Amino acid sequence: MEKTISNQTRNLLMILLLVMAFTATLNQTLMVTALPLMMDTLKVNLNTVQWLTTGYVLTLGIITPISALLFEKIGNRFLFLTSAIIFFLGTILGAVSNTFSLVLLARIIQAASGGIIVTFTQILLLRLFPIEKRGVIIGYINLVISAAPAIGPTLSGLILNKFNWHTLFTMTLPVTGVIIILGFFFLPNYSEVKNIKIDTLSIASSIFGFGLLLSSFSFFLTTPLLAAVLFIFGLIISTFFVFRQLGKNKNPLLNIRLLKNHSFRSMTIAIMIIFGILMGTETILPLYTENILNLSPLNTGLIMLPGAAVMSLMSPFIGKVYDKYGMKMITIVGIVLVVLSCLPMMRLTEETSVLSIIIVFTLRMAGLGLLMTSITTESFKQISPGQMSHATALNNSLRQVGASFFNTLMIGISSIPANFVVGVQWAFGGTLVMAALIILILVLYFSKNTKNPLDS
Repeated sequence: MEKTISNQTRNLLMILLLVMAFTATLNQTLMVTALPLMMDTLKVNLNTVQWLTTGYVLTLGIITPISALLFEKIGNRFLFLTSAIIFFLGTILGAVSNTFSLVLLARIIQAASGGIIVTFTQILLLRLFPIEKRGVIIGYINLVISAAPAIGPTLSGLILNKFNWHTLFTMTLPVTGVIIILGFFFLPNYSEVKNIKIDTLSIASSIFGFGLLLSSFSFFLTTPLLAAVLFIFGLIISTFFVFRQLGKNKNPLLNIRLLKNHSFRSMTIAIMIIFGILMGTETILPLYTENILNLSPLNTGLIMLPGAAVMSLMSPFIGKVYDKYGMKMITIVGIVLVVLSCLPMMRLTEETSVLSIIIVFTLRMAGLGLLMTSITTESFKQISPGQMSHATALNNSLRQVGASFFNTLMIGISSIPANFVVGVQWAFGGTLVMAALIILILVLYFSKNTKNPLDS
């Protein structure tokens, strides 16, 4: 940071940034409980309508690399206000749209601006506060990036009980408007603007490469030939993007070399899987409760409320525990809870009780909350302040791409059997495999117990 600021100003900025980031992240899953209703009103199938969620997350992943460079190239005040205004306009578009294409466009606009806002918030807060408070700050940040998506389905269910799905857009307009006004009057320019050249070819290749790769998974069941073509072209373009980032460019869109660091690489891969479990679970479960158990969006939201509350309340506390004791015990308890939640979820039927679903879902959210905060903090422990913006962008980008991949994968798995109940069981069985991968990563990480400094 270029200026010394008081603790009071620092705390006010933290509240302003976290509220806006919460609003943007909340929209990741705000449509989840509305998907069954929107399938009917927009006249689309499951594989199509799920792109209102998957497309949002994928756009977050694609836009995140650009946000780190924008933070350094543009003053933080202008970047924040512009992103918030674009988010506001995208929300208005969604509120007045009645066709799937326009709603999807609105979601993409929201995600593009929201991705910048979330990364901006992380970078600025990690620079604002001293390193000894990093665990606590990341705990608050994770309260946004993990608890907000957890709260989304519950809030959506409550709203849909009285209003139509357009309200899911209009409800965020007052909050966003107030934040824009407060930001205009109270957010000064703290960052130093640098003369950085943005590589447009890298931006284009990242958008088309990752976009084609993720899109291909949605078509494998219906049009496998098209899916194969999309996958091949996406893989080629993405490979070009990676090699370009590893070239001689002094300002790469994504500083992939940071993955040389063992802690950052291992924990980022784990975060991709964890976030995939979170997003996949919050997409599949409402489809099961509303289509199989015939519950209303309100009841679905109430089922998910305890889990969302547990994750929200745990995040700051977990950060403090990490700062004092480290991550090992936290992650052990977290992964045990996630594995225990997998077994009953793989046995869901038409007769499963609501109470058992609440208990199992809450158990899973508690485990994911423990894992996400501790592992995210661990991933940054060897990152220098000068590399923090690039590390944050890379971590966020890969997390969102992982979430899009696993969310699309779980939807695809659930669509394979003719019986959707069996498909749900298979999809949740996939989360057990994902949990096993996390266990493998943690075992290898703890066994190596690296203390090497970042190889920059």
